[in-house]
Amino acid sequence: MVDGPLSLDVALYREVAEEKKVKGSRVAGDPDCLLFPNIESGNVFFKAASHFGGAEIAAIVVGTKVPCVLTSRGDTPSTKLYSIALACLQSK
Repeated sequence: MVDGPLSLDVALYREVAEEKKVKGSRVAGDPDCLLFPNIESGNVFFKAASHFGGAEIAAIVVGTKVPCVLTSRGDTPSTKLYSIALACLQSK
């Protein structure tokens, strides 16, 4: 199921979607995956979630001919592993 574009707060929080009267979205407030329109905005989210929220996130580039893992030197071993695992799943 794919939906969007949604603002980040609507995508992440069902109560925000309800407050903003977003109708017809079965994704709002319960996403399994977030897609960003470009690498810059995805990187800002990735860094903010990792540094401010302590999140462990997998990151890949979609639309390439071969799997493309997107990691940073500062990523934890878990984040690197999750990114490799996601790229493997994408390649199937």
